[in-house]
Amino acid sequence: MSAEYSGTVPKIGDRVGMGEQSGLFEVVDVNMLMQTANLKATDGQGHVTRNVPWTSLKFHGAASG
Repeated sequence: MSAEYSGTVPKIGDRVGMGEQSGLFEVVDVNMLMQTANLKATDGQGHVTRNVPWTSLKFHGAASG
C-alpha cells in the first residue's frame, strides 16, 4: 500500500478535534509510519486516545513555543 497523505501532518502540541468525538485534544505523540497520532483530552482528565488516523483530525491551531 503506497497511499500518500496530502493533508496536514500533526505535530506534538497541536490542538485538534476528532470527527467521531466532541471536544479539543492535544497531540502527544505522532507515528509517521502508521500515520496516526495519540491525543490527550484538554478537559483535565488526562485521558489519551491512541492511534487516531491523521485523516480523522480537524486542526484548530498549533502550540505556542
